[in-house]
Amino acid sequence: MAWTPPSKFIVIITFLLMVFGIFILLDVSVIAWSTLILPTIHLFELANFQSWLLIAMIVFFLAWFLFFLAIKLKGL
Repeated sequence: MAWTPPSKFIVIITFLLMVFGIFILLDVSVIAWSTLILPTIHLFELANFQSWLLIAMIVFFLAWFLFFLAIKLKGL
């Protein structure tokens, strides 16, 4: 099974997704800021903290899955 390196476009997109996920995690979990930078949302009767953590996990999964597909599929 051959390994193909991902294109620069995919690497940049996955990097930006990871940075956005890390920003969400730092914004919700670090108490260094007095207020949150992100707006208050409530998804499916979840608290603000849980909603943003769910979004961060989805962003991390999308970054991993896109990078996984770029390695497994040729031409991405």
